[in-house]
Amino acid sequence: MNEQLRSPVYCSMRKLIAIFSLFLVPGSLLRAEMIGELTPADQAKLEAGENVLTTIEKPGAIWPEVRIYRKVNATPQGVTELFLDYENANSFIANLKSAVVEHEPDGNTKDVRYTVKLPVLFTISYLVRNRYEKTPEGYTVHWNLLESLFAKSAVGKLRVEPHGDTAVICYANHVEPATKLVAGLRGQALKEASKTVDAIVKEAERRHAAAGGSPAQAKL
Repeated sequence: MNEQLRSPVYCSMRKLIAIFSLFLVPGSLLRAEMIGELTPADQAKLEAGENVLTTIEKPGAIWPEVRIYRKVNATPQGVTELFLDYENANSFIANLKSAVVEHEPDGNTKDVRYTVKLPVLFTISYLVRNRYEKTPEGYTVHWNLLESLFAKSAVGKLRVEPHGDTAVICYANHVEPATKLVAGLRGQALKEASKTVDAIVKEAERRHAAAGGSPAQAKL
């Protein structure tokens, strides 16, 4: 799609990019599972506090899987608890009106209804299953889209691991839009994914500092 096109359909699809984004060093300090995914140059960017964004193309898919790595001045447990704080998610995620748990299949799994408010009083909702897992390396939250009018699927996970006195995260998400009309908005989708990671990191660090934790003690 031509980026200069400003049809009503294009504008609507551009507004919906934010929805899809909701579904993101010294080698000895990172666990092998995560450092093996980063080049030395990317490790340096991570240590400098930058987002390290990579994409993985999926055969036949409109958009690639997005992976964003980031160092966070907070504990792995604190970052994970923030991600699972559905009741207050709208206080730090832009355009999110609410996140309500509709069903709990088990103690570590929740079906969450997200309601997003977009410009011109346009509001939509979608249902996602989030599954929490304690791993030997840290914590992982998996998600899978259950219901949406605007995406065929959305699968991803947030991995959180200790990184010295801080934490390191990998936010991974792959969305298949319901229409190829958004194919030309790939670049904007990557930017929105980075904004989501930025929001998570900013709030996690704010809460950690408010709790008197500086530097972070990465307790598991």
